Amino acid sequence: MTSILEQLYNGNLYPYLKFHTIIEGFKVNREKAYHSYSEFLNKLPEEFKEEFVSLIDNHLDLLPYELEQNFIDGFSMGVRMMFEVFANPTNSDTPT
Repeated sequence: MTSILEQLYNGNLYPYLKFHTIIEGFKVNREKAYHSYSEFLNKLPEEFKEEFVSLIDNHLDLLPYELEQNFIDGFSMGVRMMFEVFANPTNSDTPT
């Protein structure tokens, strides 16, 4: 088995492809949001529907950028945590 760093270097690891939300309630709330969106869209006069869909699509196009930044921030925080653990061992880390 190759290391994570080797996989990243060789282009065999794609963390963004493994992204899937498993938070409890996400699926239910996503369905509620879609249902609300559909109901609202059906209430709009025809001349506003295309503009509304375009507005929502433009907003959703921002989501990948937010996910990218969240991944970068989370990864950076994890590295800083590991650095802190290894740079400042506590008394419980030393054998008695």
